[in-house]
Amino acid sequence: LSQQQLLGQRPTRRDTLYDTQAGLAYLAEETGGIAIRNSNDLSAGIRRVLDDQKGYYLIGYRPDQSTFDPKTGRRSFHHLTLKVTRPGSFTVRMRKGFFGVTDNERVSAETSAREQIVHALVSPFGSDAVPIRLTSLFVNDAKAGSYMRSLLHVDGSALTFTDEPDDWHQAQFDVAAVTFGDNGNVVDEVSRVDRLRVRGDSYRRVLKSGFVYMMTLPVKKPGAYQLRVALRDQASERVGSASQFVEVPDMKKNRLELSGIMVSANVRSGPNNQQPQTSGPSNQSTPNQGEQSDPLDMATSAAVRKFHQGDDLRYSFVIYNARLRRETGQPQLQTQARLFRNGRPVFTGKLQPFTLSNPPDLNRLSADSMIHLGADMIPGEYLLQVVVTDLLADEKHRTATAWLDFEIVK
Repeated sequence: LSQQQLLGQRPTRRDTLYDTQAGLAYLAEETGGIAIRNSNDLSAGIRRVLDDQKGYYLIGYRPDQSTFDPKTGRRSFHHLTLKVTRPGSFTVRMRKGFFGVTDNERVSAETSAREQIVHALVSPFGSDAVPIRLTSLFVNDAKAGSYMRSLLHVDGSALTFTDEPDDWHQAQFDVAAVTFGDNGNVVDEVSRVDRLRVRGDSYRRVLKSGFVYMMTLPVKKPGAYQLRVALRDQASERVGSASQFVEVPDMKKNRLELSGIMVSANVRSGPNNQQPQTSGPSNQSTPNQGEQSDPLDMATSAAVRKFHQGDDLRYSFVIYNARLRRETGQPQLQTQARLFRNGRPVFTGKLQPFTLSNPPDLNRLSADSMIHLGADMIPGEYLLQVVVTDLLADEKHRTATAWLDFEIVK
């Protein structure tokens, strides 16, 4: 560029810089803040902000009722000015004005049902007014395709139940689920209004142990997703939220894949072993003698993923697209389970051959096995890894893994 062209561009760049800062400077000025600009010394700017907090007088103003106009609904802007008559060096910073909206109207708008749920879904921080825990699993069905099967454990004591005749109790709540893609955009969303109606011992158990709410969300394309779920108690307007990342594989590539892992606890009546043991996986599950399985407790443990020393951690998953031997039409699979704590392996199971027993769909093989959580499994966070090897597949695509975190509590 020539010197004349460079000089001609200087005002344009100056104006552009001014325009990009003018909006923020105006916002700071109108709300009583400080605009720090045209400086690369970030430390000096922070020191200025900190010095500003050391000493000040705070003056409040309560407008009278004539400021608001509830009849016409108009929201006029009211200008404010403040002058200091006392001698001395004082700097006045304040809002330049306000709209005529009462606090009650503002709070009512902010706490509307939809805004509460949306805020909980988009906030990077979870809402815990209603404690919830999310377990979302990838599953593929021959007819329905890929979807997320989500278990939402809800703290029943955080909901508001109304008493009804014959010892019935009912709570109403809103549920919303949003799926975000790896680019942060919303891929899909589901919302509904639901209720829970229980009585007697079931009601008392819901208050003590909570309940599991199940949702199914279809997934149209493979990829990495973040599922966020929010639940709002209608009576108290309390909201809880949770999120989880789910990887959905491309099933059209016909490679070995695994579903998410479902876990549950079988409490054994016999003495605890010191070392965890794992049984061989198969597509049929036969409980051992002395085990007791409560369907509600199993669903709760699957959603909460909290276990105790001495529990038998039963886990199940689905194997997709296993290769079949031409001569027999049977797969040749091996499975292995591992447990990790703080990134280090604490248990490695033996390689187990997968036992087939007349499955309805050879492309979707259900597997089930168990690990005993011995006395040496100290309380804390753990990772369960399941590794499946297809001995008939090519070396590059013969292994698939799935992970699930869980906790051992006292």
